[in-house]
Amino acid sequence: MKLIALKPIYIGGVVVTEEVSFEALEQRGRELIQKGYAKLDENENPEQPEVKADKKAKK
Repeated sequence: MKLIALKPIYIGGVVVTEEVSFEALEQRGRELIQKGYAKLDENENPEQPEVKADKKAKK
């Protein structure tokens, strides 16, 4: 998952400074977002359109 650092973060043996884009695993990325250390890079992770399933009762 592609993220943008909001605070300096030590990840992968490197310090990533503020406003720098970096790659993280899904679980680690969600944790950093929740703690306020990073935000999702919308340019690299476009939101997928919602797919509405047709749920019709078969007779």
